[in-house]
Amino acid sequence: MMRGESTGQTAEIPGPIKAILLKEPKRVAAMLKGIGRLVIIVGDRIMEYENEKFKPIDFIVDLAKSVNAHINVTGPLITKFREKGYEKIYLMPAMETIDRLRDPEWKGFDGEGGYRMAVFIGFYYYYEWLMLNGLKHFAYKWLRTLSLDPLYQPNATFSLPSMDVDKWRDFMLEVLNHIRG
Repeated sequence: MMRGESTGQTAEIPGPIKAILLKEPKRVAAMLKGIGRLVIIVGDRIMEYENEKFKPIDFIVDLAKSVNAHINVTGPLITKFREKGYEKIYLMPAMETIDRLRDPEWKGFDGEGGYRMAVFIGFYYYYEWLMLNGLKHFAYKWLRTLSLDPLYQPNATFSLPSMDVDKWRDFMLEVLNHIRG
């Protein structure tokens, strides 16, 4: 396990391959800008991060627009996302999405090719753990994963360190500022 990072899952061991920790917003921004085809997978818990200065739906849509990413909303928030006017928003249940991502023949939501990276945000910790674990074992040759939630996810390829939500909001806004340049 990474020094100083715990998993948040009692008695769960992620195995010998663990996420690379991304502690600097500039590194996260550079990765998102340079990876190529990207899908952002959004869970319902994203709204728990909202406050007066951080609107998660606006943040995710702005992030997706900035890096030309697709957004996969996994639940009832799809209506709120579609109100933002971004054309690359899709609805698919989380497990169906994971099943498609582990298929090397899947050509993405638009049929133009597979994704190089899947970004996860807004899921219960244990649920995201399982999804990332499946991709770590069955899609490692063609897909990188990034957890943007404020808790370290060892089953992702890359993860943010665990941090309190207020610090995380500032971190995410700084990532977006770096991407916009």
